[in-house]
Amino acid sequence: MRFATIAAGIAILVAPFRGSAGLRGAMLVLAGAAIMFAFWRAGQLRQLLPPYKALGIAVLAWLLAASLWSFLSPAPLEGLSVVKRDILTPLLACFVFYALTRTRADMMRWLCVLTAGLVVLTVMIVHEPFNPLVNMQKSDYVAVGVLSSWIVMLAPLMTVLLFADRPSRRGAVALLVIAMPCLLLSAWLSGNRTVWVCFASMLVVAMLVASRGRLIARVHRRSFVIALILVAALVLLLVATMQFRAETQAPNGIGPLAFMLQDNRAPILRVATDMISERPLQGYGYANPELADALAARFESPWLKNYVQHAHNVVLDHALQMGLTGAIVILGLFAALLWTFMSRIPLGGLARLVGLCGV
Repeated sequence: MRFATIAAGIAILVAPFRGSAGLRGAMLVLAGAAIMFAFWRAGQLRQLLPPYKALGIAVLAWLLAASLWSFLSPAPLEGLSVVKRDILTPLLACFVFYALTRTRADMMRWLCVLTAGLVVLTVMIVHEPFNPLVNMQKSDYVAVGVLSSWIVMLAPLMTVLLFADRPSRRGAVALLVIAMPCLLLSAWLSGNRTVWVCFASMLVVAMLVASRGRLIARVHRRSFVIALILVAALVLLLVATMQFRAETQAPNGIGPLAFMLQDNRAPILRVATDMISERPLQGYGYANPELADALAARFESPWLKNYVQHAHNVVLDHALQMGLTGAIVILGLFAALLWTFMSRIPLGGLARLVGLCGV
């Protein structure tokens, strides 16, 4: 189990860096094999199965639909390879970290590893920040879209540090002091506007869910004031990012608000919706390599033709590939995850913290 823990730690440490997919996958396979051997030797294989039936059904529906629709693609083997990358690898990671996270000390270990990786990532971004004028920048870290997703997904883990119990309180505060500035600095240097909306939304949801789940004995008026101040700060960062993007990318004479209203997501949404309506049931095949060019060809803007190759929305992307079935299975997965995490919050200990983090 110690070997599995080291391998899993390496897998999440290298996750946001370009070219790490092979190492990450290999470490997860080794960790999974070590866990299976350890539990088999102890006669406890049944303990490796999470007791979440709704989530299991949703995941199997997602996996089955993607596998079937791969054969509608002109390159079925390539589609199945994407199924392995996008679905089977996360499932393996879920299995590994579920098996290796049974106590709060286990959770704190992963938070230490993730914080170390975040520090390294932030140093790299400071050294080589995302440049909105260089659309195809090849940085050492993953592209800005993936980078933004990564830092947004790290943010909920801060709630675990915020609500850490007394034995690990000092270490949690130290990690929080290190991780929060790195998270905000990385988000700022990414030049992405959506991260601030995500952060503010998560902050509001965390406060509501925490108070309802009695993670804090009573929500004082001061807590609401602090939360409002933080939300206001995030809104100001959003406005500042909009100003920066308008100054560097908008034509002369267009302010931040007008630039935001002319966001590229509107034509992307329109084109994606039109393509879905043409094949609402069949879709175009999971991981269809021709779909990106077909989508790009429909844009009028030269910039969109050159650089936009997917719908920039996971539900629409699934609908493009698998029709309405794709939208249903991915929304079903989200609903099952929400149900699973919400059901953890009334419980005590680690389950409660994981529930809040997941929501």
